[in-house]
Amino acid sequence: MDDNQQYGTQPYGSPQTVYSPQPQAAPTMPATPGTLPPNTVYPQPVPGGDPDDDVPRKLSASAVAGLVLGIIGIIFSFIPIINNVAFILGIIGLVFGIIGLVATKRGGKRRGRGLAIAAVILTVLAMVITLVMQQATGKALDDALGTSSTTSQSASSGAKKDSGDSSSSAAASGAQDTEGDLGKLHVKIVSAAKSGADYNGQPTVLVTYEWTNNTDKNQVFSVATSAKAFQNGKELDMAIYTEAPAGYDSNAGLQEIQPGATQQVSVGYVLQDDSPVDVEVSGTLDFSGAKVSHTYQLQ
Repeated sequence: MDDNQQYGTQPYGSPQTVYSPQPQAAPTMPATPGTLPPNTVYPQPVPGGDPDDDVPRKLSASAVAGLVLGIIGIIFSFIPIINNVAFILGIIGLVFGIIGLVATKRGGKRRGRGLAIAAVILTVLAMVITLVMQQATGKALDDALGTSSTTSQSASSGAKKDSGDSSSSAAASGAQDTEGDLGKLHVKIVSAAKSGADYNGQPTVLVTYEWTNNTDKNQVFSVATSAKAFQNGKELDMAIYTEAPAGYDSNAGLQEIQPGATQQVSVGYVLQDDSPVDVEVSGTLDFSGAKVSHTYQLQ
């Protein structure tokens, strides 16, 4: 055996065999038609996904319109007469708000559900406030007309009793001498007389009033009426006493009296001199111009 055969080599000059790596078998495709090969990344579905979600939703024009009308309605609802327009705006705005709610419901094509809810609330408030204000205005007008009618009847009655031209003209102008009606209040000026000095040592006049509450609610004299005294055309200041004069009760004018009750109230005024004192009483909520007055010559 020669060396070439011993070591398993090719003899010199003989062709050599070249060894190459064996080709790998191609991956086999799955036998089932329509299936994907292994290691394929499957697309994961988005929970609640909707092909239209990628399209941005537009703001609901109905919700915006309802909100604007609701704000305008709220502003106008507090103004008498003009609030009639506010009520109409409230109705229109409420319709727009409801349409906006429907358009912006879950899965809808529009956004702005919060605006639609606010529009409904504001429009309803505008209509409620309008109704309340109109009712209050109507009641005030009724009271004013009732006061005017009562004053006219009182003036006519006083004219017949006095049977004088001066009394007739006074009744026509709304002035009632010493006693009369101020709306639903009956007031009488009982007396006016000089009294003790006030805390500053100034002379005073003590005026006594008698009044009857003919309304349907409790009333306070100092609130329901405006009682004033004048000298030389100037209003006198109210007196503050260190020692209260006889029959004077500073709290009487601040006490409530019930419907149908009568009360006497005394008020002190600081005198300027010895000239006559004109006493006038009018109703605080009476805009008819009626008043009860009398001129007193101080002794």
